[in-house]
Amino acid sequence: MFAAVPVLPVEGAAKGAVPLDTLTFDKVIRKHKAVLVKFDKQYAYGEKEDEFKKFAEKASSQPDLLVAEVGVSEYGEKENDQLRERFNINKDDFPVYKLFKQNEANPIDFKGEVKADELSQFIKTNARLWIGMPNCIEKFDKLAEELLKSDSSSYADIIQKAEKALEESTDEMEKTNGEIYVKIMKKIQEKGVEYVDSEVVRVQKLLKDKITDKKKDLFKKRLDILTSFQLVKQGSEKDEL
Repeated sequence: MFAAVPVLPVEGAAKGAVPLDTLTFDKVIRKHKAVLVKFDKQYAYGEKEDEFKKFAEKASSQPDLLVAEVGVSEYGEKENDQLRERFNINKDDFPVYKLFKQNEANPIDFKGEVKADELSQFIKTNARLWIGMPNCIEKFDKLAEELLKSDSSSYADIIQKAEKALEESTDEMEKTNGEIYVKIMKKIQEKGVEYVDSEVVRVQKLLKDKITDKKKDLFKKRLDILTSFQLVKQGSEKDEL
């Protein structure tokens, strides 16, 4: 009898990402408002790939953004190596991310750390498209951004806008999560923007304690929303540098 040879699974495209090659690249790119393309070796793996997969799945909810990947082979026919050369990409820099915007000649390079949240913030800043954290709400995220980019003298007016949006909401989940946004905004008004970072640390510690599932869900919800505030805050600080 012959010994069975184990067949290793071949990794395909990340869920939510479209694979592109030299034949499909231009056809696909020009049809979409914004396309984030990952250039990487074929069958990538590791922490950076895991973060990309997280981002791709999350970004699938944004209709104006296409997430794509180009797998470059170093052997045989060197599949897609022409695309790598066309965009002057060094293999040693893989993975490389480029944002292609409709009717703009040159792509925008992503230069941050390869994390799902960093990629989301990059899209938000450069394509003006919203990709929320789990439990986040677009209208309240925009108000959070307005608050953190405003002078403290404007906080009361922005909080009032958030409270009005909360009153007008008919969705139960939106109302529950919207209340968390308003509470965080009021704490920022009272304690300053530093409150966001300190509260993230506090909630992360609480999640490590022995707590009920109900409290765990509540803290996770709060952490997602706080992280959204934190990303806007970090983006604003980078803009000032």
